Amino acid sequence: MDWLKGLVEQHSELESPKSFWFWSGLCTISAVVKDNVWLSRGEAYDLYPNIYVILHAESGLKKGPPIALAKTLVRKVNNTRIISGRSSIQGIMKKLSTAYTIPGGKVINKSVGFICSSELSSSIVEDSAALTILTDLYDRHYNKDEWDSLLKSEEFQLKDPTVCLLGGINEAHAEEFFGKKDIQGGFLARTFVIYEKEEQTINSLMRRLTNPPKPDELAKYLTELSKLQGRFVDTFNPDNSMTPVGKHYDDWYNAFRKQVKDSGVKDLTGTLNRFGDSVLKVAMLLALARQPTLEITIRDLDLAFVVCEKLIGNIRQTTMGRRGMSSSAALKAKVIRELMGRDNNMVSRTMLMKKMWMHYSDSAEFDDLMLSFHNTGMIVTEAAGNQIIYRMPSDQVEEMRKFLSGKIRKDLMEG
Repeated sequence: MDWLKGLVEQHSELESPKSFWFWSGLCTISAVVKDNVWLSRGEAYDLYPNIYVILHAESGLKKGPPIALAKTLVRKVNNTRIISGRSSIQGIMKKLSTAYTIPGGKVINKSVGFICSSELSSSIVEDSAALTILTDLYDRHYNKDEWDSLLKSEEFQLKDPTVCLLGGINEAHAEEFFGKKDIQGGFLARTFVIYEKEEQTINSLMRRLTNPPKPDELAKYLTELSKLQGRFVDTFNPDNSMTPVGKHYDDWYNAFRKQVKDSGVKDLTGTLNRFGDSVLKVAMLLALARQPTLEITIRDLDLAFVVCEKLIGNIRQTTMGRRGMSSSAALKAKVIRELMGRDNNMVSRTMLMKKMWMHYSDSAEFDDLMLSFHNTGMIVTEAAGNQIIYRMPSDQVEEMRKFLSGKIRKDLMEG
């Protein structure tokens, strides 16, 4: 059985969303294979399967258990540093720069590490440079050999830095944790944000699980993966023609880039520009979850296309109203969400003002905002007796749902 499918099924009786187990499993594979394996990108550069994953949900939606499982499994394999708990970015770099010995006497002198925290915003001590440094460290193919950090008090030299990250964050902390520079400066473009609003099941845990998780069995397969070394099977032949897998990706990539260009979507995060490499990183990890060989199949690519497409919407959910471009951006986002979440997509002015009172200074500001929505056709303003009713037309609802689901155009994945 596919290792990742087995992991998800073992945790199907628990409340944590299914996607949280899935992505924590991918991140676990990423952490144990490190930079031991890679895919040649046309021999222009080597792409490594290290990834950053953030589980984004409101407090109490069980982000912790999948993250704890990942840490447990990586610890059982014991072939990389685990960085958890509260730390400064300088502390992280110091740990990455320090050689250490694993059982059996092998010395690890490469700067490889797995940053793992169920509450990411509290685990990394506030530092305006923290996410900027992590942004730079993500690109393993640009950081071959040595990476230097020179500070007033300390110097750090990292050797072949390869960092994998798995963290959790809630809505309130996300607003403070991700600044404008992180949203538009590349950190979120490099991060798989997994946004969920509901648990996968309801379980009081008053009975024994019928299919309890088996971490030792899961770790056994990961140990086999940790022994792999080398390059994935190329997507090109010796005569430079594309293999079937290479052709499949090439067709998708060209269609995707054309759809992005034709749609006129403005992506301030840079996610779409990096989407091709993101898909291939996931495809490598899916291939490794299927069997311990270095070969991506068309099936792996197709699944990577599907699971990565949703991430476009997740980024929008995370950044909506927090781009720092307008003081009314947060209120606009909340109004849109309120209308989309209501039956018939309607709400009275009185009710909406009561719900949004903390987000505007006076009624004039609120009315100006709603007038701007009306003028653009986003909402229709109607009278019902002595009440003013705001309604979002069905075509606008559908368009916004597509936007938030990450679908640039309906036929994006069908072309």
